[in-house]
Amino acid sequence: MNPFRTITFALLVILGAAATTARAETTVATSGGYVDESTFRALLDDNQDVVEVNLDGAILQALAKNGSSDHETRGTKDLFAKLKSIHAVIGTVKGPAEGALELVRKTDKKLSAAGWQRVTRITDATSTISVLTHTVNDKVDGLVVLIFDSTDKELVFANLAGEIDITQLSAIGERFNVPGLDQVPGAR
Repeated sequence: MNPFRTITFALLVILGAAATTARAETTVATSGGYVDESTFRALLDDNQDVVEVNLDGAILQALAKNGSSDHETRGTKDLFAKLKSIHAVIGTVKGPAEGALELVRKTDKKLSAAGWQRVTRITDATSTISVLTHTVNDKVDGLVVLIFDSTDKELVFANLAGEIDITQLSAIGERFNVPGLDQVPGAR
């Protein structure tokens, strides 16, 4: 299976089936772990399949309280409880692939220069995967996943902002085969 599609599927499972949820404007934009998704959303071709997730505040708290209490979902529910927002856009880029690939690489460099820790970076001439975390007072308060494959022009942007327990993040990454999450310092 194409690793980009595997990662995309894993992100969809992690983020839940909440793509149609209305976005509640909050102060999340002031969180150090927040990255605006609008630049990436503007690249997507609305005539192709697009997945967009915008979850803030009360919606995340409802997700943390809702659902089964079995062992497999407990980590995900605990993760939702401390998050301020989840934003993601996944789809096919309209226009030239080179521009989108450059934007993903530029964003990776910009975040890294701003103090985000690069956890994973896999890149070649036509594709890139990058996972970065933002920390404050030794706590992870942001996670960004950037994926682009020029061959099928598939773009994935995901941002989790808020307190993230890295041990739970590692378990989710392992369960859904998201590369690099087990490399976050302190992850088990």
